[in-house]
Amino acid sequence: MIGDANGSTKEEVKVSVDNPFVERYVKLLNSLKPVKGTWGIILEGDRIYRHFDEGQITEDDYHFLDRMMNEEFSEDLEEGEEGFVVEKKDEKFAFEFFEGVRSEAEYSFLVFKGIDLYYFDEFGEKHNTTIV
Repeated sequence: MIGDANGSTKEEVKVSVDNPFVERYVKLLNSLKPVKGTWGIILEGDRIYRHFDEGQITEDDYHFLDRMMNEEFSEDLEEGEEGFVVEKKDEKFAFEFFEGVRSEAEYSFLVFKGIDLYYFDEFGEKHNTTIV
């Protein structure tokens, strides 16, 4: 069994309210559909590439997700290398997503089911949010 008694695994990350990437990240991941030959969405680089390959996301979207989902991103790309550039001032924001990206738990794989976004006010109260 994975996760709790319902077989559920949830990851929680804290994202800054002024994170410039949050809207695009949430919208892109929540828009993904399983690619041909699969029944779920796996948050791995080659699997995300298949979403681009099937036309679900643009090449720029693929590079954006690749940078946000991987710990190893940098301000500069090698000459001729394609990708999404994270400026030095925004690196701390890009790192906020990394902890919530998992594709395996012990000896099983995880299927992405969606992102729920909440806001915690100065009193610690939880509020639902929507992106408009």
